[in-house]
Amino acid sequence: MVKKLLQGIAIGVTFVIPGISTGTVILLLGFYRSLLEGISRLNVRPYLLHLAGGAIGALAFVRIIGFLLSRAEDLLMAFFLGAMVLSVRVVLLHGENTRIAPVPLLLGAAGFATTFFIVGEPSSTLTVLPPGSLFHFFLGGAVASATMLLPGVSGSAALVIMNLYDDVTLAVNQWQWLNLAVFGAGCITGLLGLARLLSALYRRYSNAITFLLAGLILGSTRALLPAAITPGVIMAAAAGGLLIYCLGGRKKT
Repeated sequence: MVKKLLQGIAIGVTFVIPGISTGTVILLLGFYRSLLEGISRLNVRPYLLHLAGGAIGALAFVRIIGFLLSRAEDLLMAFFLGAMVLSVRVVLLHGENTRIAPVPLLLGAAGFATTFFIVGEPSSTLTVLPPGSLFHFFLGGAVASATMLLPGVSGSAALVIMNLYDDVTLAVNQWQWLNLAVFGAGCITGLLGLARLLSALYRRYSNAITFLLAGLILGSTRALLPAAITPGVIMAAAAGGLLIYCLGGRKKT
């Protein structure tokens, strides 16, 4: 019981860190396939302790991130920048039959352009969804919870891509119950529905989806670019990248 709870806490912590793939962590913990089967069969009882630990880890660590954002935002954003850049490597490593081809490369370029020029623009008023709307929270929860199950894909990176990461962090730290309830409903929807669809697409079009995800993540780093390059920023980015490099694992054989 304690082991499952601690595993859940580790999963919850990784869920709120952009660049760290929750799916990869679950894979390393050894119950990835059984978890997917349990979700597809609506049998989550064996994983209730994991869910409880995940909630504890996510809620506790998101408060730490909120504190760091108020005290050392540039260094924290640089850390996330390094983590997300190196997470592209993890996406490509964990993609099945990853190979360079025209269509996957075009999809990757399209994903990069979408997030770099639209969603990733820090000061732009043009967003895919109205910032902070309830539908934005619901869709963000659905997408984040679904994508986190794919090895190499960070659920919190999806929130960064959707311009929702800061809003969710603020909602937790200020206990905005309505936004949190809607976000939670989206998470449940994503786990029970969207995850199955994305997993099916990933299995059928794994190479194309891999490059698309890599492009989306890489383009979204524009919102994390520091205002000035300092030794501290460089060290923070290197630390984030090193963490993902160590956690990302090796290419599947």
